[in-house]
Amino acid sequence: MKRLRRTVAAAVDRRHEDSDEIAELRSMVAAQAAELERLRAVLEHHNAWLEDHDRALRDGDARATTVEAKQEALGTRQDALDGWLGSHDTAFDGLHLRTRRLEAAHAVQTFTQWLEPLELVATPKISVVLPTHDRATLLPRAIASVRAQRYGNWELIVVDDASSDATPEVLAALEDPRIRTIRVVRNRVSAARNAALAEATGDVIAYLDDDNTMHPLWLKALAWAFGEHPEITAAYGGYVIDDVEGLPSLLLKPYSREALLEENLADTGAVAHRAGLAEARFDESLVEMDDWDLLLSLTADRDPLVVPAISCFYSTAAPDRLSHGPTYDADFAAVRRKHGESP
Repeated sequence: MKRLRRTVAAAVDRRHEDSDEIAELRSMVAAQAAELERLRAVLEHHNAWLEDHDRALRDGDARATTVEAKQEALGTRQDALDGWLGSHDTAFDGLHLRTRRLEAAHAVQTFTQWLEPLELVATPKISVVLPTHDRATLLPRAIASVRAQRYGNWELIVVDDASSDATPEVLAALEDPRIRTIRVVRNRVSAARNAALAEATGDVIAYLDDDNTMHPLWLKALAWAFGEHPEITAAYGGYVIDDVEGLPSLLLKPYSREALLEENLADTGAVAHRAGLAEARFDESLVEMDDWDLLLSLTADRDPLVVPAISCFYSTAAPDRLSHGPTYDADFAAVRRKHGESP
């Protein structure tokens, strides 16, 4: 009991520390905003002064040289003020981003602590789609992360996209009845995922790539989300990417349609949706960005639920990754055109 009290006290202290840091950052942001407003007022005053001197220039000639000199000096000063304002705008944006990330991390921490002991009322079956190609050394780690889930009502569909390494042997050795395997003719990851969707028997669909691992509580988080929110058809969570400026980082972006039209807000492994949706299909003409295209399709008519949980641990170390490949620009433009926006 004493150990439990110490653990709870430590968790409360950490939460208070996070809250204090968020409050301090908010105070800094507010101070920066007030300073920017003051400087903008000063700039407007100087602009009005310049206009007065412009009129004097048009009306007088004896003092032309002096006025021009003052105007040049004021122009230099205005440029300096513009540069100063620009640097403070950048600093303000940086503080805003840091505040948003701290708030996301705090929300994930709170939700995870709440979710772990939770007794679920609804327990929908979740189908996990996992395509793979020539990654026999990485695949067992991804599969093990699904088997380690703290939610038991799932099936895993592994699609072997015509691997030429030891992948067939790895899959043949699996004995878990919840895991099914399919081998398809080589036709890239989008077609492999679509093949799995045709075989899925779950109520909810989740995804995992063969070079990533699933957080142990992700399927439980999805069971809660779709079980407690019958009105939603799609959801996404956060994910931890292994190398952002040398350190792992949590990415959990708030949803807006405008932001999603500009960039993807979630990795495939962080996206989930109800089974049987007509829009839940991957565009096989895309080499990459099919996950962005999927999320745009899933949210065209209804906003997703943003779940404050970690879905997966995203690796950037695996070879032969698709991200930012030679078709990046063409696929980006194709997705923008498809969803009604000029590239």
